[in-house]
Amino acid sequence: MRKKGQKLTAIMLGLAMTAGVTACGDKNTGTDPTPQPTKPADTQPTTAAGGEDTPQPTEPAVTEVPEKYRDLGGIDILIADWWTGEEGEPQTAQEEATREYRREIQEKYHFTIKQARIGEWGEHQETFTLGTMANDPAGQIFCMDQGFVAKPFANNLFYNLSSLETLDFTEEKWNQTVLDLMTAPDGNIYGMATGKPEPRCGVFWNKRLFEEAGLERDLLYDLQAKGEWTWDKLEELCGKLTRDIDGDGTIDTYAMMSFSPDFFNALIVCNNAKYIGVDSNGNYYNDINTPQFLEALQFGVKLLEKGYEMRAPEGAQWDYFLPAFHDAKVAMTFGEEFRVGTWADMDDDFGFVMAPAGPQGISKAVYKDNIFVIPSCYTDTDYVNKIAFAYNLYTNPTPGYEDDDDWMNGYYPRFRDARAVDETLTMMYEEGRGETWYLPAVYGISYGDIVFNIYGLWQTPAEKIEEVNAKWQSLIDDANMR
Repeated sequence: MRKKGQKLTAIMLGLAMTAGVTACGDKNTGTDPTPQPTKPADTQPTTAAGGEDTPQPTEPAVTEVPEKYRDLGGIDILIADWWTGEEGEPQTAQEEATREYRREIQEKYHFTIKQARIGEWGEHQETFTLGTMANDPAGQIFCMDQGFVAKPFANNLFYNLSSLETLDFTEEKWNQTVLDLMTAPDGNIYGMATGKPEPRCGVFWNKRLFEEAGLERDLLYDLQAKGEWTWDKLEELCGKLTRDIDGDGTIDTYAMMSFSPDFFNALIVCNNAKYIGVDSNGNYYNDINTPQFLEALQFGVKLLEKGYEMRAPEGAQWDYFLPAFHDAKVAMTFGEEFRVGTWADMDDDFGFVMAPAGPQGISKAVYKDNIFVIPSCYTDTDYVNKIAFAYNLYTNPTPGYEDDDDWMNGYYPRFRDARAVDETLTMMYEEGRGETWYLPAVYGISYGDIVFNIYGLWQTPAEKIEEVNAKWQSLIDDANMR
């Protein structure tokens, strides 16, 4: 775990903030994409005047709220993202309770907050950067894709959240993976998120194509359950799933096709390797020179050279791997869990397992969540504390659902079978199965620096590692100067 620097002051659930709006955006409002449940005030019997016990709501036991945070003065807070549209009707009792809780806190502490789309995904990083540098950000809080954070992080455009008295990152609700990623070498925290990390990094497979190749439809689930889902087994299955069905000398269905970073990253993490590490002092270090990192790349190349991976036809879009799996041209695809939505109207049934274990590791997931930041251009500390306090209240668990562990309910409708949730996603949350990767925090480097040319078989893994090594080390050294 990254060092956290100074211990944050704990302010209870009851905190709030006063009015003062400053330069650098004094006009917006906001919302958190991951609503979290919060427990309703307990009721305890008290004796009414007539002598009967009457349930009375009680406040949390410890609620020391400084006077200046009891009224936020009507400030508007916008949490800016690239997808949130108009709010529809609540679909569950929990959603309805969450909306009521949020309405109550806004009324009680005199502020407004909502989450809204401010533009396209591709322009979001620029919108944040230009607005912050011009002291006029489009929102008080920004949701950032992990791929967006390195450059503004390097240019000190994120507010130091560790300095705020209205946030306590020792609370259980915070996403520790995001806190670790956004803890700089100086020990301060510059980004946050709440809730369970999103399970990423696995393998989807087409059950019909498995069956037609003489394999059990649920074979990968069974292999995963027995601890036998390994690189050796993957290679064996690739040989059976790459098929010339009509005997004309042309492959009709391939074993797999994937986005190259998804493919290689899964092999790397499942062989106990990574791109960037963090040492005991909180500094980044280059980890691409380890034997297990090289071994993972070499194994991936081996499968490519054997022809198990379908190659995109000339002129195809970069994401041809999506229709290739959707349309049953390939039996498997390495991909992150969120891609399940792409298969919603797929004719064939599909399953989802973790990536196979390499000889030096176990099946693992890489946690990769969106990150919430506050622009660094704000100069009024009291105002930023109010923003953070409102966000803290907004992201608290909904009253009555604090202990709710029924996170799986949202996933069941998205998959074609319960085993994907009960077994695979559940396994991804087991101790030791999830990894935080720090590459997104180092400006100037990317997964593609290494995997693109290797996937194209234009360079060997050893050649590519040697080529980028000095450049990466220099950029890592720069990041450690933050």
